[in-house]
Amino acid sequence: MPSPVPEPGETVIAVKSVGICGSDIHAYYGQHPYISCPIVPGHEFAGVVTQVGDGVDEAWLGKRVTALPSLVCEECHNCRTGRFNICQELKVIGCQSDGALAEFVKAPADKLFPLPEEMTWEEATLVEPLAVAVHAVRTAGDIVGQRVVVYGGGTIGLLVMQVAKAYGAKEVILSEPNPFRRNLAKQLGADHIIDPTEVQPAKWLNSKFGPEGVDLSFECVGIEATVHQAILSNRKGTTIVIVGVFSKPVMVDLGLVQDRELRLLGTLMYTKTDFTESIELLSKGKVQGLPLVTHQLDFADALQAFDIIEKEKGNCIKLLIKAAR
Repeated sequence: MPSPVPEPGETVIAVKSVGICGSDIHAYYGQHPYISCPIVPGHEFAGVVTQVGDGVDEAWLGKRVTALPSLVCEECHNCRTGRFNICQELKVIGCQSDGALAEFVKAPADKLFPLPEEMTWEEATLVEPLAVAVHAVRTAGDIVGQRVVVYGGGTIGLLVMQVAKAYGAKEVILSEPNPFRRNLAKQLGADHIIDPTEVQPAKWLNSKFGPEGVDLSFECVGIEATVHQAILSNRKGTTIVIVGVFSKPVMVDLGLVQDRELRLLGTLMYTKTDFTESIELLSKGKVQGLPLVTHQLDFADALQAFDIIEKEKGNCIKLLIKAAR
């Protein structure tokens, strides 16, 4: 492909590291509801600014950056009210616009975030998925003192778990069928671990906590079974945040949602504030990102990434592809 040329207001970034996301996997298999191939994937990335377009401060040249990959209209109601993550015309670098699984990627200058000098490229690549977790937890509201369940121990689930702890949750329980991910969750601070292949999460939670139950759940898988378990296990009048990406429509027992006066909240991506918060959480060590990086490949071997993720299944949490230079 030709090297990108920045339009006015844009920059070109030499990619140093790019992560493979669950959304990329869905797209690779043609199962993502909002991504049409062909597309150059890659929306979790960090690198060095090499070019700037007209109207962009040349001080950005040579800066180490990550970028918020949202491309928005800036005119619709949601953009005008600061919720550009749900812009009516939202496009995402690496999803609806060519992304960072390439030597160079374009990004708007107003979406750049300078990186702390001490932050590694690996950590910088995790700013974007961490921002997803930050936005999800902030969407839930004040969680200080709450008992929280996270369904799914992938990248997002493990990050949501850590953010919930950092934001003052009383207890965080993680449900995950893969033993490697369960062990990692324990190392990263989970108070309790559920193996859903051995016991239904709702039964385990009801037995453990009785009528006090669960204050808040995060569904970070994107399948019907975990939504159902969250509905069954949450105490009446509580909240379930839907974070996972669903590859197909699912059945939801809305009778229980109504009868128990549950709140189902969707959460999408992040805002600038979430990105800033993510950089701070990583740089201050309040969230550990590097233990999630289980695999790394050189750019020349990038094609192997999807095979590795398929073969390793649950043992591959975050795979990063790094530039050779």
